[in-house]
Amino acid sequence: LLNFTFMARMKRPVGDLVSGKIGNVVFFTRKNQSFVRAAPTRKETQWTPEQQLHRQRFSQAVGLWRTLKNGMVPQIWNLGSQQMNGYALFLKANMPAFGVDGSLLDPKLLQLSVGKLNLPQKLEAGKAAGEGARVEVTWQNDPLLSVVRLQDELMAVSSADGQFSDVMATGIKREAMSGRFELPALPMPQAPGPVHLYLFFAASNGKGYSGSDCFEL
Repeated sequence: LLNFTFMARMKRPVGDLVSGKIGNVVFFTRKNQSFVRAAPTRKETQWTPEQQLHRQRFSQAVGLWRTLKNGMVPQIWNLGSQQMNGYALFLKANMPAFGVDGSLLDPKLLQLSVGKLNLPQKLEAGKAAGEGARVEVTWQNDPLLSVVRLQDELMAVSSADGQFSDVMATGIKREAMSGRFELPALPMPQAPGPVHLYLFFAASNGKGYSGSDCFEL
């Protein structure tokens, strides 16, 4: 809710001399008449219940960005952004993953990468049998895929208990259509529970990425 303590019309036109906000007052011109009014103020207690819920969802998306901002994720989103900066694009893409109360609805709704590259068909990931923390991945390539795209590299991020690993290059090229790699290490030991793995592809020149896909291990 915005409150204005006063608004007054100026007896002499000042539009050519001053406009905008100065201190706690705003100067503006409407229909060739000059006006001055108090700058709008907002108190925390004036947010409606709906606005407070939206702010909770927004704050969780911002918190996720802050968790990831020291790695490659900002670089990926800045590169993939065309009409807005990477931060704004990241929030727009990931807000739907959070409920109105700010809780994460489903880790699989999170998007950790963005870009014009396509994910391969039938991408699958799971723990390699009898190999501890190793992961096995398979996929199919489009027969019409260009030779350049066959050199894209599989990238991985692991997540558990609100933690996220750094983006890890697996060394597996798109042309291989399968491979195994060690699960990316988390910053701290995790409690028992599900681990989520986010996979996406990066161009060999580092100038393009695909969107991400998530798997529960």
